[in-house]
Amino acid sequence: MSSVLERVLVTLSFKEPEWVPVILFPEWDFLADLYGVPLKKLLEDPMLQIEAGEKMRQRFPEAFIATSVWVPYAHASGFGCQLSEPEDEIPGVKKVAVTTPEDIDSLEIPDPQSDGLMPKYLEYLKIQQKVKGSSGIGDFGPVELACEIMGYTNFLKLISQNPKYAHKLLEITVKSCTNWFNTLIDVIGGSALFVLVSDHTTGFLRAKQCQEFFTPYLKKFLDNIRSKVSIILYHNENYAAHVLDQIEQMKINIFHCGEIGDLETAKKKTYGKYTLMGNIHPRDVMLKGTPKLVEETCKEVIQKLGPGGGFILSTGGGVSRNIPLHHVDLLIECAKKYGKSPIKTT
Repeated sequence: MSSVLERVLVTLSFKEPEWVPVILFPEWDFLADLYGVPLKKLLEDPMLQIEAGEKMRQRFPEAFIATSVWVPYAHASGFGCQLSEPEDEIPGVKKVAVTTPEDIDSLEIPDPQSDGLMPKYLEYLKIQQKVKGSSGIGDFGPVELACEIMGYTNFLKLISQNPKYAHKLLEITVKSCTNWFNTLIDVIGGSALFVLVSDHTTGFLRAKQCQEFFTPYLKKFLDNIRSKVSIILYHNENYAAHVLDQIEQMKINIFHCGEIGDLETAKKKTYGKYTLMGNIHPRDVMLKGTPKLVEETCKEVIQKLGPGGGFILSTGGGVSRNIPLHHVDLLIECAKKYGKSPIKTT
């Protein structure tokens, strides 16, 4: 039997593997509950994060578990953002670094070795590299970073009211993301099998706006790190049906997607260009659905996106807190049952 990684590589070549591979991104609250520790304690201890990831792999051995160490919003904190400190929720940005367009004029690119929580993230990654090695890294992309350091609403207003400053901010975040990701990659040895870039802002923008304020900046950033990366995985569970063609311009390998419109249309638009990964709804199907709905949805998605390769089954976002473990088991079983080559379309 082929390994998960072997099946991933086959489907990336647009051929059908033995059966459709499964990649899972567990959210940190899901991992904390699985491992049996408070979320805040997990986020403050890199060894607990490593151990929780290993428990996830042991629990679901037939899936590729995409998890690493993490310090929440470390990059944004390097710009001066202040973070929330909830007891049992994933932290977020509570105070932005940029409040007016003019603030952008004096904005400086942070030093990963000294600014905000970035050194803490690097220390976590060094511990993971020493303990078990690292095959990849990941963080937010340049457009989402701009939203974090200015606030999503304010940045969206900036695009329409003062596009010159929006472009100026994005040039800064591209440079900073390039520096940050290269630093992370250097910590794990100078190259990465996988790099995850998370950027959800397509769901807030029209296609024409994405063409100006999203796609070229994400592509520029990815071009800056491409030589060090084997597989680029772009993650976006927000609405993206209107930018499937633009995503091709970014020259990614895998698009971990949520809402992409009609699945058969999406398959035709993307086949041979990049691999789709997803898109079983984490809340409506995996959390709130019945086992019957989970199976029916997985079957439909596999039959529409799986034929000919170029597809990986996953939740359309992270595996979130309170999703029943038996629903995750069922998702994997559906990949084996309905995704066995040759995949039947009816």
